Amino acid sequence: CGKGFFLYDFKLYKPNTSIYGIDISKYALQNAKEEIKENLVLGNANDLPWDDNYFDLVVSINTLHNLYSFDLEKALKEMERVGKNKYLCVESYRNEFEKTNLLYWQVTCEAFNTPEEWRWWFRKTNYNGDYSFIYFE
Repeated sequence: CGKGFFLYDFKLYKPNTSIYGIDISKYALQNAKEEIKENLVLGNANDLPWDDNYFDLVVSINTLHNLYSFDLEKALKEMERVGKNKYLCVESYRNEFEKTNLLYWQVTCEAFNTPEEWRWWFRKTNYNGDYSFIYFE
């Protein structure tokens, strides 16, 4: 969730909603938006600290690319476990040009997958949520 800006905006849109975020960065959480800070948790996507089906909606936007394969598998299973509805957005490539652009963009990217490979991951982990891809054209 980084510093919680997306969560803050979502809370403005739906003020009566309970919202939580998780991030591995102590710095991000310490410097998060004050209005949402108390709802942010230090942790990792591959071991979410919430019960099964705890959330009506779980969202992951442009974060799963940071995970190694063994953590990616756990994270997708965790999203499926804690959320009744899910949405994720991941970076992908459809050709060598887009792959090259993705490689130039990435700093911490570990999961370089084509759309077909991402769909394989979704099937392997029984991820049944919605998803979309971002391409670096």
